[in-house]
Amino acid sequence: MIFLKIAFRNVIKNWRHSISALLSLAASFVSLVLFDGYIDDLKNLYEDSFRHRQMLGDLIVEKPLLHSKDGLSEPWLFSLNEVEQKAIQDFLDKNKNFVNFSVRSLNFQGMITNGLQSTILLGKGFDIDQGLKMRGEQWGWNATYGLPLHKVDASSAVLMGQGLSRRLGCTYQRPKNFYTFKGGYSAEERPFECPSKDIQISVMTPDSQLNAADLQVAGLFDAGYKDIDDRYATVSLEVAQMLMNTKIITSLSVELKNRNTTDEFVGLFNQTVRSVHPTVEIKKWINHPVGETYLKTMDLLAVFRNFVTIIILVISTLSVANTLIKLIKERSREIGTLRSIGYRTSQVLKIFFAETFFLATIGSGMGVFIAFGLTVLLNNSGLRYKAGMLSEPVLFKIQFAPLAYTNAFGILILVSLVTCLVTTQQSLKRKIIDNLTHV
Repeated sequence: MIFLKIAFRNVIKNWRHSISALLSLAASFVSLVLFDGYIDDLKNLYEDSFRHRQMLGDLIVEKPLLHSKDGLSEPWLFSLNEVEQKAIQDFLDKNKNFVNFSVRSLNFQGMITNGLQSTILLGKGFDIDQGLKMRGEQWGWNATYGLPLHKVDASSAVLMGQGLSRRLGCTYQRPKNFYTFKGGYSAEERPFECPSKDIQISVMTPDSQLNAADLQVAGLFDAGYKDIDDRYATVSLEVAQMLMNTKIITSLSVELKNRNTTDEFVGLFNQTVRSVHPTVEIKKWINHPVGETYLKTMDLLAVFRNFVTIIILVISTLSVANTLIKLIKERSREIGTLRSIGYRTSQVLKIFFAETFFLATIGSGMGVFIAFGLTVLLNNSGLRYKAGMLSEPVLFKIQFAPLAYTNAFGILILVSLVTCLVTTQQSLKRKIIDNLTHV
């Protein structure tokens, strides 16, 4: 107990040096925590974009041959027919305790024109009501300009990607901020202008017939990635099936009530549906071809995170070590005095260990308050930036991650104690007279 009292007295007595060490430790703590929180938020941003914004949920049901060479050339031959859809829907109805929402979708390709300009179109039709539920509160309103499909007569409306709309001559004035605190869009109609909001979509049906539909542009949205946004549009599933003159669907996405039941749900699906329809498969979207972009982005983020974290740790270690080395070396006389009055080497080491622990704990505690305050400030600042391949700027946010705070605290304690051990050992190896006469 006496060692702790001496150590705490030393922290107070040498307050000038203590402040220097505390500031160094607090700055290191804040750097580690804020960077880790930023990366965590970026990961959540991408995952949320796939799960909710793009309505992929947790699982995708489709025929894997759809992505083969033959499937890419004739996708309707590898889509889900009415018999398969009924089997899937019966399974979902019998297992409602697992499922939150399910959304059917039909992909199609064709041309879109407003009478003045024409361009290639990549389209998607989906269940409007179920899609709204799967997007959730954050992305329920998915129109950056105009109105989303659930706010208009979806039987005659289309929602165009912003890049696609610009190709057709549409213009809009970007507001200062239309994001909510959670990151989605505020639910309000923002104006946009087009040479004509009457457009025509034409496609080739599975029967090799040319089919077309006249639709009204309800609004614009951000499709996420620029290359997709330049050609993408969404309509209701009914409009897509009418265009394709078919009842097939490309896939069905499922959001589970509890993601921990994924394996059990997949097992039941395979026993019930796939045993009868072996060409139908269910898998996590992360293991689906559409998840390749996500996985590559996460791999890149992991490399970036490790690289920057190592740099921060090296700088933090050097900063903390330099401060503690200076603090301990300047107190060589104190070490000599303690040893001259009978303190053993191990007892002197305990005192400095305790003092270093106090400094690291108080410094990290200061870092907690500073980091939390900066997190709140930055999250409410409304700052936007371009995140990777995303076509539109996103809100700059820092995720509050208790694990990051715990890890940073542990790392700084360890760095401080190791530095203390190395530095103190050098002083303790000297003769007592050398410590007393050290300047």
